[in-house]
Amino acid sequence: MTAANLNPQPLDAAPKAPLRVALMIDTYIQPRWRHKIVAEILASPVAALVLIIMNGDTETQAHTATQKIGYILRQRRHFLYKLYTRLDDKVFGKPGDAFENLSIEPLVAGVPVMSVKPIKKKFTDDFSGEDHAAIAKYDIDVALRFGFRIVKGNALRVAKHGVWSHHHGDNLLYRGGPPGFWEVMRGDPFTGTILQVLSEELDGGQVIYRSFAETDKRSVRRNANNYYWQSVTAVASKLRDLHAFGPCALKDPLPAAWTPYSSQLYKAPTNIQMMGLLSRFAARYARFKIADRFYFDQWFMAYKINPKADAIDDTLYKFKKLVPPKDRFWADPFPLKKDGKYYIFFEELIYKNRKGHLSVMEVDRKGIVDGPHKILERPYHLSYPFVFCWNGGLYMIPETGKARTVELYRCTSFPDKWEFDRVLLSDIHAADTTLAEIEGQWWMFTSVEVDGARDLYELHLYYADTPLGPWKAHRFNPVKADVRSSRSAGRIFKKDGDYYRPAQVGLGYAMSINRIERLDPEGYLESEVCKISSEWADHLVGTHTFNSADGLTVIDGQVQRRRYFGGRGV
Repeated sequence: MTAANLNPQPLDAAPKAPLRVALMIDTYIQPRWRHKIVAEILASPVAALVLIIMNGDTETQAHTATQKIGYILRQRRHFLYKLYTRLDDKVFGKPGDAFENLSIEPLVAGVPVMSVKPIKKKFTDDFSGEDHAAIAKYDIDVALRFGFRIVKGNALRVAKHGVWSHHHGDNLLYRGGPPGFWEVMRGDPFTGTILQVLSEELDGGQVIYRSFAETDKRSVRRNANNYYWQSVTAVASKLRDLHAFGPCALKDPLPAAWTPYSSQLYKAPTNIQMMGLLSRFAARYARFKIADRFYFDQWFMAYKINPKADAIDDTLYKFKKLVPPKDRFWADPFPLKKDGKYYIFFEELIYKNRKGHLSVMEVDRKGIVDGPHKILERPYHLSYPFVFCWNGGLYMIPETGKARTVELYRCTSFPDKWEFDRVLLSDIHAADTTLAEIEGQWWMFTSVEVDGARDLYELHLYYADTPLGPWKAHRFNPVKADVRSSRSAGRIFKKDGDYYRPAQVGLGYAMSINRIERLDPEGYLESEVCKISSEWADHLVGTHTFNSADGLTVIDGQVQRRRYFGGRGV
């Protein structure tokens, strides 16, 4: 969800009072991902935690022997699922992950607590009129459901802007549960998360935030850890939007369209279902292991030179390929024309070193003229050599995320001598930083790592008067949290009067080209116009950088090559 197309409070307007937030919980013991949400609310300038609504139902239902036997029999139908879950948790669960239980009690010390014994029906919880009236005195703006069961009636009306609740899973594809399980078992590329305002209609709440993470196809637990961490962003982001824009911010980020839900209501698989799922899962896992043993992934580059200086070549199968030796890969190409010659700056990684450095080569229409030559190496990994010209000088911003900095380098002797100039941003794990000067304003698009997650990045914006900074963070960072298009894939380019931002789809198996609809300190909006798939060359399994400058268009691709017998190359 972006902040664009709304009417925000001007930056210099008088500050508004913080939103008043309540937590609905069963216990102070909460998973770490929720613990982080609470900590972010307490640190937020736009929200204040004013009430804890504690589930006061402490009674233990007495079950008859017949009920107990029935429960045991029902659970036996899911024995294989439970066995898999336990093994998966044991192998891939670890301290500090999203599901480690922590107490939020020290965080919320001093916040008033109201114990509410819900009116219980078979699956739902409601609040009495008396409890509802008592809660109303706290003038709650937003309530977060971190406990209770399905809430109905008065329980849904405790806050002006509703009761917010996460649903882990894309509700357009999967309703029910277990969350993230079916995406792994079916090999779906992405796993979604929504934040919704609950309503009386189950699964009919107003969706106010969507995010997507790449599915980990080898483990349900590891997949869940990944996208649960990404879902943390949703609450702080929507509280910020609500505070700035008012109720109009609470709308589905997808374009309005009637979309009937045509799938089943998913449930934990039975033993028979699980046998089929596990057999396919095991076969897929075996294929992964065999591929790891006999093949390795290698990135290569391809290019085309066009006599028209402003042309962007898009007939990718005609591009000339640049294939590295078998001991390394070449990726993240950035083109540059200087003194009538064409150059490609790129990441070079020698496998045995496990750390990338930056190189350059000169090319013409026939192939490599000179190089590659190493131009920059640091104690940490380097990639994505974003090169640009400014005030007669040539500069470069490589990816230096491992150093938790965004660094600027200046060329002192073209093309292979570069000196450190300054740190643009510090204490940040950022990737694929891309600058663009648009209508006299410099913008930085950078992808920031999500704490606790694996290879998840959110798009952040910064702006400055010059590329030297100082850089000011966009008011609504992160402006995008979607692994399908957050991470940059090359320079922003202008075509037919519009600006376009290439972005990676997933961890580099395709790209999306996004038209920038709005870009200013008050908001950001982009829309996808097309995709570049991994089909422009034989045996491709990935492609993740697309750049053009002065008639030289470059792209990269990934193939699986045989470790021992050659063949299956580019």
